[in-house]
Amino acid sequence: MSIPANSNVTILNKNEKKARELIGKLGLRLVPGIIRVAFRKKNNEIVAIEKPEVYRSVGGNYVVFGEAKVDDFTQKLAAAQQQAASSGILPSNEDIATKSPQDIQADMEAAATGALDEAIAAVEEDDAEVDAGDLSKEDIDLVIQQTNVTKNKAIKALKEHNGDIVNAIMSLSK
Repeated sequence: MSIPANSNVTILNKNEKKARELIGKLGLRLVPGIIRVAFRKKNNEIVAIEKPEVYRSVGGNYVVFGEAKVDDFTQKLAAAQQQAASSGILPSNEDIATKSPQDIQADMEAAATGALDEAIAAVEEDDAEVDAGDLSKEDIDLVIQQTNVTKNKAIKALKEHNGDIVNAIMSLSK
């Protein structure tokens, strides 16, 4: 019997067949959708399995079947850089990081301060007392309960929708 070229045939040896039978008896379930599994050893060597069959136990343990190959990331990176250099596509000076760590830290602190100022402004806006007017307390409480917002936001939403509870809840739930 001959196998046609480019056919997807997997030949299992005797030990692997036995292991698969035992996995079926242990109640392990196949995990679909995994295309690659990588293991990192203590010496930072990476062992990868392409197109593995992964089984999971009820306790959260995994069994992986497939052909393990040593994955040399540094070789792949060097090959990618060589390919980029040979094709003439090199990063421009703008793409290369030129900031010092202190400048990067200062930028991060400035961004955090800006976000904090925006949050403080939003809280201060919410703290301003809003007059409930002719809205019933039950309606306000219902909107607060359904949307987990402050009383002021609930009152504003009810006023925007002329006391319509459903539309107020929908606008706050977005």
